[in-house]
Amino acid sequence: MTANVAALPSTDIRIDGTTVVVRDLTVDDAGLADLLAAHPPAEHASLVARALAVGARGLVTMGLGLDVAAVDARVRATLAAAVDEAERRTAELLDAGRRAFTEHFDPELRSSAVGRALHEFGEWRDGLLGSLDPSGADSHTTRFLQQLHEVLGPDGSLDHRLAEALDPDADGSGLSRLSASIDTRFTELRDLIVRTQGRDEGRDEEAARGTAQGLDYEDVVEALLRTEAAGLGGCVVERVSREHGALGSQSAVGDLVVQFPGGGRLVVEAKNQARVGLTGATGILDELDRAMANRDAGFAVCASKRDAFPTEVGTFGLYGDRLLVVDDGDGIMLRVALRWAQAALAARAEGRDLAVDAAFVAERLDRIRVLAGRLTSSQKSLTDVGKSVDGVREALREMRAELVELVDDVRRELAPSAGA
Repeated sequence: MTANVAALPSTDIRIDGTTVVVRDLTVDDAGLADLLAAHPPAEHASLVARALAVGARGLVTMGLGLDVAAVDARVRATLAAAVDEAERRTAELLDAGRRAFTEHFDPELRSSAVGRALHEFGEWRDGLLGSLDPSGADSHTTRFLQQLHEVLGPDGSLDHRLAEALDPDADGSGLSRLSASIDTRFTELRDLIVRTQGRDEGRDEEAARGTAQGLDYEDVVEALLRTEAAGLGGCVVERVSREHGALGSQSAVGDLVVQFPGGGRLVVEAKNQARVGLTGATGILDELDRAMANRDAGFAVCASKRDAFPTEVGTFGLYGDRLLVVDDGDGIMLRVALRWAQAALAARAEGRDLAVDAAFVAERLDRIRVLAGRLTSSQKSLTDVGKSVDGVREALREMRAELVELVDDVRRELAPSAGA
């Protein structure tokens, strides 16, 4: 606030060195009045002197002739200049920070850290994709596919090995060995058929002349009976075809006798002829009755090498204590007949009947013979095929080892190098 000073005619201001004497001065200033009112009257003179001293120094400092408004304007200008300078420096600092940030993190600048990182990543990505690109002439994937094609493709090592293994004309191949084995089996079968036909024709001629009674087949039946009897324990097998029996010195009916451990006796007739009649004076049933009487047996079995019985008999026909079976030498039906006779004699000794469905057993035995033949043939075929499969398995094992080596090569090629 500007002080209003009323200069009276009697006002006297004298300056003596640094001392100023003011007489009859009136000052209209609310601020000065408030200052003096706040102090006791004894201090008013010193306060006024101090106020004059402070004001005088301010006027000297700011320059004589400036009023309060000018001082305020200058202060305001100074403040404005200071603010502008501060804003300028702040803007310069922000601009420098912005430039530094851009230089380090702007991806558009290749010289920035982010730009260099992106560029290096791009080069790494392009290199990786290039090494895996199947269209690239020298990429890892292309080399792997080429090696795989060399193994699995047409005319590849696998194709050649399979062709060699399956070539029927190549010496030592699996298919060649299988073919040779099949040829050998068919040759053996043909020779067997030829020999059998010749032997059967000879037996027919001998039977027609009455000079032979199937001695070869009796040998087979005897061997089968002795083998099976060994499993029963305590059995005694005798060949009595050339010895007379209880019916007199002219009767040799009954070729073999089996004595069971329980005391029962079985007589066996071996037939190897084209036809065997069933009934009548020359029928096989009457012949078996005579054989049981001649050999003191309680059960009789006729084993025919060929299917010579009438059709209603089949391969297994039971007629009371007489059993007719067809056994070509494999021993299946003769083995069943032997055990059947033992069970029937044991049941008779205990005073009971042997409750068995003969027709059911016969049907099952026929199926057993068929399946046994098929099993034998299949086993031979499997043996030959197994040898071929072993050869193919070895070839596949070698190819698998080669594939594993190729995969290991690719994995080592793709593995990151040290420090990458």
